[in-house]
Amino acid sequence: MTTYQYYMAEEEWGRGKGIKIAHIDSGINEWHPHVGRVAGGIAFQVNEEGKIVTAASYQDDLGHGTAVAGVIKEQVPDAEILAVKIFHDQLFSYIEVLCAAIEWCIEQEVDFINLSLGVKTDLDSLQFICAKANEAGVMIVSACDEQNALYWPGYYGSAYAVQSLENGKSQSFQFHPEQPVQFQTSGFPRSLEGPMQKFNFQGHSFAAAHMTGFLAKIKEKYPEAETIEKMNQVLMDIGKHQLST
Repeated sequence: MTTYQYYMAEEEWGRGKGIKIAHIDSGINEWHPHVGRVAGGIAFQVNEEGKIVTAASYQDDLGHGTAVAGVIKEQVPDAEILAVKIFHDQLFSYIEVLCAAIEWCIEQEVDFINLSLGVKTDLDSLQFICAKANEAGVMIVSACDEQNALYWPGYYGSAYAVQSLENGKSQSFQFHPEQPVQFQTSGFPRSLEGPMQKFNFQGHSFAAAHMTGFLAKIKEKYPEAETIEKMNQVLMDIGKHQLST
């Protein structure tokens, strides 16, 4: 099977200008120096009556969403980021909430949805909304943890699956167009100063964030890459050129 290797040299790629990214996670703390102000956002949750409701506050109470957003901002500092909060007091939510959040992102006409998460169950509702997103020109980039059977939505043809790569570099990635997990890249977050670095998050969640940034850079340069299929063609064209040089 073919594997393409890419290096995103800063002098060759942009900073995400004109690209809109929705980050579905635990929210974002805008005071964090790795993130700063975002373009807005929303929160989704289930109320006591079992109905999905929304709220204006996307303040991050867990830290995961903010840490992941820091990686996206590092890769594409000029991109417009929307915070979409579905995790509240723990990193758990319902599939229905995730689907509602994706639907909202489609309505906002974002270019990418970063999902630093995965689910174990392949449901028709999730598959449908991911296909709808891709048809609308919204690319979903999802972390995929095969060891813990968190395959979806990355395994769908309408979404991208990403895993962390051991010893991966922060400005490079691998593309495996014929495999269920199409991308592998660094699973490390932005560095923290001092001894706290060893306690920082790391893993597939951050690999997805790096990959969202890389794809945003590519779309900035190749705006015609507006669906999974078109992006795949652009990636293979770039990869073939690199192999021949």
